[in-house]
Amino acid sequence: MIDESFRQWLARRWGAPAVALHRAGITANQVTVVAAVLGVTAAALVAVKFTLFGIALWLVSRLLDGYDGMIARLTPGDASFGGYLDITLDMLAYSAMAIGFAVAMPADIVLWMVVLAGYVLAITSTLALSSLAEKADRQLGGDRSIQFTRGLAEGGETTIVYVVIALAPSVSRYVLVVWIAMLAITVVQRTTLARRLLR
Repeated sequence: MIDESFRQWLARRWGAPAVALHRAGITANQVTVVAAVLGVTAAALVAVKFTLFGIALWLVSRLLDGYDGMIARLTPGDASFGGYLDITLDMLAYSAMAIGFAVAMPADIVLWMVVLAGYVLAITSTLALSSLAEKADRQLGGDRSIQFTRGLAEGGETTIVYVVIALAPSVSRYVLVVWIAMLAITVVQRTTLARRLLR
């Protein structure tokens, strides 16, 4: 829900680092990989209950993830593989963080398993709709290599959930229930849109 707005704000207000990285010869794919490594490391820190360090590193990884697309747009040529790498490693990082929290909070492990199932359904609905919309010559909007549709639960909301749980673990169960509901609504939103566009 907030991802596209944040991406536009970042490019408008803080685009200079992307230009500097590009001029230094750093590629978008390298930034994508570094962001994923930091994200998985953050998950490991959360799992061993260095939660605040983990969540700080997670925020750095997500900020870097915002720059890979900007660097890609500064680079001539086809960025299709970059788009593939980005979404694949993003899902690795988000899922690793959920697993890290599940290890650190075993009382909530069932809820975290449902969250992971929600991620599978959310990303499957996104990618299936994107692929089939392209095949049917339907545009979903945006300038990214993979066509995304806005949903209630996206990367930005995922990070907010992780930060809230890290800072206030006593309310984790309530936050997770709300988060699972948001993931379910997102899948329903995309399924409804797919039914309308692909008939």
